[in-house]
Amino acid sequence: MKKTYIPSLLVGGLALALSACVTTPYVAPESGAVAELAVRITTAKGTGIKLYIYDDAETCSGAKTIIDDAGKTNITATKLAAGKLTTFGYDELMGISSCKVNFSFFPIADHIYVLDTLTGRRACTTRIVDATDVNNVLPVPLINRTMNGARCAPLKK
Repeated sequence: MKKTYIPSLLVGGLALALSACVTTPYVAPESGAVAELAVRITTAKGTGIKLYIYDDAETCSGAKTIIDDAGKTNITATKLAAGKLTTFGYDELMGISSCKVNFSFFPIADHIYVLDTLTGRRACTTRIVDATDVNNVLPVPLINRTMNGARCAPLKK
């Protein structure tokens, strides 16, 4: 999923918003059906980032922080509840530009997923692959929830 950067005139306000938006840390499920998630975030030096997961995947509410860091390559691992919709939010702030995307997918129990981000010229990209079989890594279809200015576009039913 690729999202174009949006110039911002309120850099200080946006930086404050990024730091104040999500403060509760994500706690991985300890029981039930789970999937593994590895996260690799690669950004340009000086880029502020946040990756979070929503308690309510349909309404994008109850954000919990997975990664909150600036200017570093981040690698982390966690678990996700399997068999139900999972929605992530990803924010980047680089200079006067920002990138904000929400995306969803349905994790399958006992699968291993890798979420990658990459900052390019005027865009940030997120993708998830199913790496359960390392000899046959498969792209995972994501549901783009950031459309037409909406941060949490409703799901098509």
